[in-house]
Amino acid sequence: MNNYENDIERILEKAWHTTCAPVSEKQVSDSWLNVEKHINYRPRRRIYRASLAAAILMLLFSTYYFFEIYNPLITVNNYAMIDKEVNLPDGSLVLLKKGSELRYKESFKKSRGVELEGEAFFNVVKDSLKEFQVKTNHTVTRVLGTSFLVNEKNGLGETEVSLYSGKVLVNVNGILNKTWSIIPGESFIYNKEGEAYVTHFNTLLSFKNGNLFTDLNAIKLESLFDFLSDRFDYEFAKNEFTKDKLVTLRINKSDSLTEILKLLSIINHTKYEIDHATRQVNVFKD
Repeated sequence: MNNYENDIERILEKAWHTTCAPVSEKQVSDSWLNVEKHINYRPRRRIYRASLAAAILMLLFSTYYFFEIYNPLITVNNYAMIDKEVNLPDGSLVLLKKGSELRYKESFKKSRGVELEGEAFFNVVKDSLKEFQVKTNHTVTRVLGTSFLVNEKNGLGETEVSLYSGKVLVNVNGILNKTWSIIPGESFIYNKEGEAYVTHFNTLLSFKNGNLFTDLNAIKLESLFDFLSDRFDYEFAKNEFTKDKLVTLRINKSDSLTEILKLLSIINHTKYEIDHATRQVNVFKD
């Protein structure tokens, strides 16, 4: 510290005894203006930076407000006996089944996705840059554009994803690094035992996709019985009169079991008796 102080004293003493050329008033004035300019420059620069930072923060806040606060969550419930049509912000169509609930954001500009409780058929508009997600309590289904059915059977603790067209990827909550890819005519099923597997179904034998009728061409009669059994909750007896029989007909969504069996009896020369007590249908040769 003493050496530093001695150096300062020598510099000051040398400056004191040094002679300088005379300086004009203009030079003095210009020097003071130059000093003032440098003094004022730094605060202005700091103010500019602060203003710029504030503007950026305001822009970020406005964007967040639009996408998160101004973009409210919409909830749709279906208490009716028929499907409820829901048109999503991107143009995709949802047929919400009875007793089901659908939740989605008012705008899909940031992402596309819904949350589902119950059952719904989806016809998703294709977007190669933005995938569409359907989240349930157990699964996440991801697509770019396709038609599929998601059925979360809360009472059974089971979730089913059935694909009609395109391609979908399904993940199960809690199971990492495992994705199931299914193709049209396949159903992905996750049950309450934690089992996940894929089964097959006939895409024609279904009204779950919202069709008002289905045309069946040379379909096996016993396959039709399986469809009718699932639709009306009646068990069909199968015998030599039904084995390897083929039928061609149109079934309307509004047709009752009695109406369908009357039609089958005419075109297939068989007789059907409905036992409502046991919920069974017996088949006889007419």
